[in-house]
Amino acid sequence: SREIMRRTVVRALSGSKGTGVSGVDRTRQSRPIDWSALSSKLTSDSAKSEFARLRATYGEIQGLANTYSAPPEPIDFAAYKAKISTPGLVDKFEAAYKSVSYPKAVARELEEVRQEHAAMIADAEQSVQDSVARIDALTALVEKMEANMVNPTMTLEQLYEVYPDLEAEIEAEIEAHEWGKDI
Repeated sequence: SREIMRRTVVRALSGSKGTGVSGVDRTRQSRPIDWSALSSKLTSDSAKSEFARLRATYGEIQGLANTYSAPPEPIDFAAYKAKISTPGLVDKFEAAYKSVSYPKAVARELEEVRQEHAAMIADAEQSVQDSVARIDALTALVEKMEANMVNPTMTLEQLYEVYPDLEAEIEAEIEAHEWGKDI
């Protein structure tokens, strides 16, 4: 669906560094996209509109990736202790800050996308095999038809060799004087 495609594009195009969703390599660099070459291949207005939305989404993702490309600076609690005169206040905040544990993000849909991708690849490979088999069958049929092509110089004996089931039909038409039946 469109949402799965969007999430896939988001993950594929984000070139930010650092850790995030488990199982996703965020350390790779994204290669530049030739937007003009891609847009030149589009013909319909709806495709151009969707392409513009994709480009805008990509821009948003790149902006977020650049904003959050590095982990935040650690909090300098010693500097706050020197500035804040209330005893124990900074110590309480530091203890509360260090006690916070964040849940790890899990890319649940990543496995689903991988399974869908594998299924699409398998379907495509099966279609290729089916197409190759059909091409072979049609090629054999064309060769057979070309080899058995009737021409004006062919005699009835040669026609009966190529099409043995026609002999009885032709003989019946001759006996019944139906000369122009199939014309």
